[in-house]
Amino acid sequence: METKLLDGKLFTAMVGEGAARLNQNRSIVNDLNVFPIPDGDTGDNMYMTIHEGAAAAAKEPALPLDEVASRTARGMLLGARGNSGVILSRIFAGIAKGLLGLEAVDVRAFGAALSAGVEESYRAVSNPVEGTILTVYRDAVSVANKKIRD
Repeated sequence: METKLLDGKLFTAMVGEGAARLNQNRSIVNDLNVFPIPDGDTGDNMYMTIHEGAAAAAKEPALPLDEVASRTARGMLLGARGNSGVILSRIFAGIAKGLLGLEAVDVRAFGAALSAGVEESYRAVSNPVEGTILTVYRDAVSVANKKIRD
């Protein structure tokens, strides 16, 4: 069985595809938001944020993974819209920290980087509330990492 590694080029493609999927479904995400107020723009804000990260990554996708992840996170922070966009950018900042010094990673190392995104995003929110994007991301990473171990 061939071991596939995640490198900068594949990471760029993943973020770009994630942005495209969010764009297709942002009205659904807009309708999901009810906390702290049902403002109806969470999907739009998250899309604009990830779009900026994807654009930053796409400028030089052949760079090592850690550099592409850092550029993605920086692009997302600079393009962050609303609370959900800021939180999303902090998730990716944590992932980038988890990938520092790595040109490519296997699934276990990527799982650890995703966990670093959970830690960073919770630290970035002064009063984290369960049932928000923080919980969804944390639980998704937990399930993914359990699948990796199984």
